[in-house]
Amino acid sequence: MRPIIDLHMHTTASDGTQTPSELLKVILEKNIALFSITDHDSVGNIDEMILLTKEANVKFIPGVEVSAMYKGQEFHLLTYGIRTNDAELMNILSTNQIIREAHNRKVIEYVSTFAPEVSLSDYDAYDRKPSKGGWKSENYLSEKNVTHSLNDFFDIVNKMEEQLNFPDLEELLPKLSHLGYPVVLAHPPAYNRRQLLTFKTLDELRNLGISGIECYSPYFRFESDTTYYRNYCKRNNMLITCGSDHHGDFIPVRVLGIPRIVAEQISYDRLIEFAR
Repeated sequence: MRPIIDLHMHTTASDGTQTPSELLKVILEKNIALFSITDHDSVGNIDEMILLTKEANVKFIPGVEVSAMYKGQEFHLLTYGIRTNDAELMNILSTNQIIREAHNRKVIEYVSTFAPEVSLSDYDAYDRKPSKGGWKSENYLSEKNVTHSLNDFFDIVNKMEEQLNFPDLEELLPKLSHLGYPVVLAHPPAYNRRQLLTFKTLDELRNLGISGIECYSPYFRFESDTTYYRNYCKRNNMLITCGSDHHGDFIPVRVLGIPRIVAEQISYDRLIEFAR
């Protein structure tokens, strides 16, 4: 069995359900040769995974999925080879975490107007269990039986008409590139209502500092779309990457190592340089 690659997954440091040791156990069972943790705006489990993989027969690239706004949409930037002692990067992530929690509180405040069992003071006292996956406001509303699915939660967010607004991509992307990190556009079908991003948009992103595209992802529905982004990367000497966007039991349909991608299908030789 040829070893496979998975460069996009989440742990208990953001909205995944697995600790580093739990995740590594499955990675080894699935014959994954190169992987990256890319938690949302968090590097909380990176140092632990570096230690765990020192003795394991697997290569690990420290990563993070940075959130940004681009033309009114939330975009995700997979940032690889990161250093957890990088003060500038930590400041970017800290700012995004503050924005996330402020939005969490607005969601709870909105729900409290029609659900008497919900209040900000009760939310503040709520002790989230990371093994549940998700995030604090989502967990809290689920335990209060206000929501019963992720769709329920996002229906509430849509009704309150208050968007989660991260810093502009035009501001963040050059900063990440300046720090020397390769930055890959995560799951392109997640944007633009699943329509292909135009060459003009891709050129704009590349000029701002995008150095690669996640061309293999469970978000892709058509092989022709994968080919479209792969060909763009090849023409512009950009990184071709892959990822399952695995969240453990929180989103069980995203299975570790799926899509099943091997070294020859991605920019393996360029990516392995960032392994620790």
